[in-house]
Amino acid sequence: MARKSIATVALFISCALITSGCAIGFDAPTNQQQPSGNGRTANVGPIEVRGATIVIDPKKPGHASFLGTIINTADTQDTLVALQVEPVAGTGISTNIDLPKQQPAQIGFDSVLRLGFQVKNGVKAGDYVKIRLIFKNNDMIEMSLLVSNNDGIYQGVTVP
Repeated sequence: MARKSIATVALFISCALITSGCAIGFDAPTNQQQPSGNGRTANVGPIEVRGATIVIDPKKPGHASFLGTIINTADTQDTLVALQVEPVAGTGISTNIDLPKQQPAQIGFDSVLRLGFQVKNGVKAGDYVKIRLIFKNNDMIEMSLLVSNNDGIYQGVTVP
């Protein structure tokens, strides 16, 4: 009876490994995934970025808008002083968005905070663009963000 139980357990374990892709190795599709298109997340020190993405308007080539929530978990205020874009994709922008201590700052969406910048005309929905968020008191955050058109879930986003 014990031999059948061991065989049954071994069968279940091997089935779980095969169906989960764990037995396929480092080339498994689950190990080759691209960054999420639903908004990226990053943390550096007390600064957290949530739901970050780039939205463009196909009717306004060369213009883009950063969307996301930046949370300053520090005990002191900070400032987002610039958004830099990889040179092959566009140019960044200087800004002075205050990041109050222990508060989220929502940029874009239904917020009064907007962060528009320039991209090359060849940047289109589905591309990934590397950006850097530069802060006054903290380390910069580098991200690779998916570009989306201002339709679907982003249809209410105004691209300056």
